[in-house]
Amino acid sequence: MIKIENGQLIFQNQNPVHALKNINININKGDWISILGPSGSGKTSLLNVIGGIEKLSEGTIKVFGENISKIDSQSYRRNTIGYIYQDFRLLNQFSVLENVMLPQLPYQKRKALEESAKEVLIQLEMGHRLHHLPGELSGGEQQRTAIARAILNRPSILLCDEPTGNLDSINRENIMGVLTNLNKLNITIILVTHDLEVAKYGDRILYMRDGVLQEKVIV
Repeated sequence: MIKIENGQLIFQNQNPVHALKNINININKGDWISILGPSGSGKTSLLNVIGGIEKLSEGTIKVFGENISKIDSQSYRRNTIGYIYQDFRLLNQFSVLENVMLPQLPYQKRKALEESAKEVLIQLEMGHRLHHLPGELSGGEQQRTAIARAILNRPSILLCDEPTGNLDSINRENIMGVLTNLNKLNITIILVTHDLEVAKYGDRILYMRDGVLQEKVIV
């Protein structure tokens, strides 16, 4: 499903930064890959490459056999990718329902989109919070809202960047349960984390340091 060959990502500043070095990885549909590594190791850069946010400087990345550097990146992200962030990235002036709908509003009819958003939020046990603002939610509820936004487009690939980093242990377990259920629906999950306990939910645990991805199980 996802194949990266000899992937390099170099940020050209006064002193070039090699964010990714010779990445080679194959990910099958329905896999859950957990990537451990320290801050600055390149984990988020790898997610951004898979998500079409960054383009490789060298090498190729193919998704469903198609080189994503040669297709419309906005369409690819809108139709294939869901992205969950550590800091939720909710807009405080909009309600839970509106936050979930916003990324898809320009592309779908509002009434149908609203019904789909409500359905997803109810599935994530957020039906009682549809019209609340983010500031009125707990951390776990904010993350559930962010997950609803990420899966509203029924993505094939769900990218998770430290999705439990701002949560307490109870909310962490709840969110990991949500992700486990999504993975059972054959959604491919690629999750980066500092937390070994979170990483253990994956089928494979890889380790990244200084832009190098080690293709080995470390637990």
